[in-house]
Amino acid sequence: MKPISTLAVALTALLSVPAQALNLEYGGFYDRLKVVNKPEYPLVSMAFYLNHRERREPCVIQGGQIHNKGQILPLTVGPRQELLVPFDPELKDNKAVVSLEVAEETQCDFAMQLRYSDSAQTEFTAADWQAMIGQFDAVLKRFAGFPFRWLQPDVSGVVIKLADGTVVRPQGQPLSGDGTLTLTGQALEDRLQFSQPPLWISPYIER
Repeated sequence: MKPISTLAVALTALLSVPAQALNLEYGGFYDRLKVVNKPEYPLVSMAFYLNHRERREPCVIQGGQIHNKGQILPLTVGPRQELLVPFDPELKDNKAVVSLEVAEETQCDFAMQLRYSDSAQTEFTAADWQAMIGQFDAVLKRFAGFPFRWLQPDVSGVVIKLADGTVVRPQGQPLSGDGTLTLTGQALEDRLQFSQPPLWISPYIER
């Protein structure tokens, strides 16, 4: 069993750009944001970043811009190196390009990750876990498209990334070496409280 805490493998191929490219077509971002921004998926967000293939952590993005028909628009980079790309149909219609300046760009692969949208929540119930899993599963099947959505494995749990020093109550939940906690099966029936909000919560798929 292997947890899939990111969608890099599943979704990178959906963008028609080389993994190491510094210029990315905005349309690829828009197509994913169009799905997660639907009102029926309020619990789901999408993170875009560049993943260092050796260190298994986000690459450092030194700067970014969006080129749109001769205009240069600023691109915000989040505190954990996420690309905070706007959702704008005009940029898609204009075939805008996202241009990035990246440290060690030859070692960086483009990646996407579905995440729980509330970044401030610290206490979760069984109902919370089931609601987010249901929406994660629905979005992934939308990404797969018909008829492949029927071949997409179900989301069976969540992977939780915790900041250093986070206390989990009740205690006894097994953390992996990279500070993640995977919940499946009966563990999803537990109420958990964290001393600080998780860095992110993403879908777990059992293969």
